[in-house]
Amino acid sequence: MAKNLTEAKQKLLSTEYPRWRNVFSCAILVLLITGMVLGWWYAYYTASDIECHKGILYFSAVWLVVQWVVIGYLYRYQDIPAFARGAITLLILLGNVWFGFFIFSLQPCAS
Repeated sequence: MAKNLTEAKQKLLSTEYPRWRNVFSCAILVLLITGMVLGWWYAYYTASDIECHKGILYFSAVWLVVQWVVIGYLYRYQDIPAFARGAITLLILLGNVWFGFFIFSLQPCAS
């Protein structure tokens, strides 16, 4: 039991992360979050009667830049433990799910 616990602890605190996997995971994250925000921008510019949501359009730009900075941090620094890298990735993905639910639940503005 103690051996299994020690192995699990070593895996969670490991900072060994292959370069190809780092590049691949960061590229996938960038594509996913950029696609979600671009989907909102497309909806904003092509739909009618949603001009009142311009503040959310600006917020989505800030949202995108902040996530790019965090993903850049994940890409640049190799000394992040595995549990933290996984937690940050999960938070980015879950944050985008909730942001998407919010964005696409907005109603058109009243005329």
